[in-house]
Amino acid sequence: MLSYPFLLFAVATTGTPGPGNLAHMAVGQAMGFRRALPFLAGTATGLVFMSIALAFGLGELLMASETASMVIKVAGFVYILYLAWKVVRMNIRTPDATERRFTFRDGLLIHPLNPKGWAVCVVGFSQFSNPELPLTPQFLAFAAVYTVSLVCFHCLWCAAGAWMVQRLRSDRIRLSVNCLAALLMVGATLRALL
Repeated sequence: MLSYPFLLFAVATTGTPGPGNLAHMAVGQAMGFRRALPFLAGTATGLVFMSIALAFGLGELLMASETASMVIKVAGFVYILYLAWKVVRMNIRTPDATERRFTFRDGLLIHPLNPKGWAVCVVGFSQFSNPELPLTPQFLAFAAVYTVSLVCFHCLWCAAGAWMVQRLRSDRIRLSVNCLAALLMVGATLRALL
């Protein structure tokens, strides 16, 4: 299971731009890296829950049922729209800006509502597992490597967003960058859905 091709697969699927990485870049840009840590912890926890569900066969059900797959797609797209709206509003200065922070709960749903995430996990596990060996240790190895890789890249994307915000002094430019990040999140999600 822990072969060189699998490690390349994990890096390629977790490091490239997609809804999760772009959301982390936008959150890092909107809040800074340190304040985004609860959101990062939520996404890691959500991935672990998704991996457990995959181990119990939910991934196969989603791939086999067109209705279940469509529900995940629509819910995921609506959720990304919600996060994109929060990113755009992060730059609007109001007395109660704390309500717009990205929380652990916000991050928790990123991966379970990401159809691309389900497809990548199902395809990856079926491609790199060996049916002649016990599946539980293979699944645990897959989930551990995939989670570590995803968390590393989410942190890098979030840090890149935080680095950007430190260089942007104008509120107008920050709002433009927030809008662009939100648009990229939505666009990446639409691309994954089609």
